[in-house]
Amino acid sequence: MRLTTSDGRTLWLAYGMNVHPGGDAASTRDAIHDTVLPLRQRLGVEGPFGLAVRWSWAGIAELLRDPGGLGGLPDLLEAHDLHIFSGNAFVHGDFHGKPLKDEVYRPAWTELPRAAYTQAFATVLALLPSGAERLSLSTSPLSWKGWGGGADEQRTCARNLLGVLRGLHQTARNTGKHITLGIEPEPGCTLETTAELRAFFAGPLADVLADAPELKAHIGVCYDVCHQAVEWEDVEANLAALAADGIAVAKLQASCALELPDPTDADGRAALAAFDEPVYLHQVSARDEDGVVHVADDLGVVLDDPVWQARGPWRSHFHVPVFRHEGVGPLRTTQPDLERALRATARDGLTDHIEIETYTWDVLPDAERAAGSGFDLVEALAREYEWVLGILAQEGVHPEGVV
Repeated sequence: MRLTTSDGRTLWLAYGMNVHPGGDAASTRDAIHDTVLPLRQRLGVEGPFGLAVRWSWAGIAELLRDPGGLGGLPDLLEAHDLHIFSGNAFVHGDFHGKPLKDEVYRPAWTELPRAAYTQAFATVLALLPSGAERLSLSTSPLSWKGWGGGADEQRTCARNLLGVLRGLHQTARNTGKHITLGIEPEPGCTLETTAELRAFFAGPLADVLADAPELKAHIGVCYDVCHQAVEWEDVEANLAALAADGIAVAKLQASCALELPDPTDADGRAALAAFDEPVYLHQVSARDEDGVVHVADDLGVVLDDPVWQARGPWRSHFHVPVFRHEGVGPLRTTQPDLERALRATARDGLTDHIEIETYTWDVLPDAERAAGSGFDLVEALAREYEWVLGILAQEGVHPEGVV
């Protein structure tokens, strides 16, 4: 939906459509009919309603083979006053129904297929109607640290990014659609902390942009609050640091991680073990007394490890509903970090785009659903919107066209 701040700025809010299986025009049309329109009715919104889409490489290729009709999406969007303002170009292939783990980061930004997919996604975004002045597109954090790499890898990634930024600049000249590509840091990846992202922008990326400074307007960060909470970052301080560096926040992903306050508690570890599922990576972190953050690749690595049990609390990269603060049993979430990020966004004008990013509904344990997350997707998404809107309203941000 489209929101207005107290000083007259426009904010766009949507849920990330990577929650839906598939990644093509047909699955997008189905999601609009089955989820978006009922959600809009449930929220009582009659004004412009924002969408944050997710398409795979195969889905993008299909859309580009039909540039005139684009899978029937333009007519559907215009008929219902729907506006695609953001896209998720993180996942190149399938995102549901089969184990992904670290394969979710392939192809890396060292590989040309990643650049080709990203540019094609941007081309489709620019072809579709939207009332948003600026569009955003999120992408992976270069690569996965477990695969190796180093300074040379980052320089290669920067060169491949440069080619896409040139394409985005030309798209803006040709269509008037300004697209900002947001790199999304994630635990365990080449860029996982805000400090690492800032160093990449100041180093390898600055080097390739030295002769083309106009392209910097097309690159920024997709700030996923869950990811940075797992890194135990001060989200307000890091958002301010990005602004001080002149790094645009292409979009804020509103998300919460899981937290286990006491890893020595067997019942707590048992509750957390229910979230250890085979599809996605659920990196785990703990911060020691010296402030050093330790990160493990996945939940299963730490659950029975006595060294990790001596560290605590734990935070896990499992996107849980943003309206939940208390989890199953002794678990809780990093909702307070998200509240601070939302308030800073509303207050400081950090970005025009907010995407509620809970994609894990189909792998949530039944106990979590029964404890409060719920089983109905439309109702659960509505509760997420209502929680986010409630925080934003306290900062003078209100939706348009709500009856």
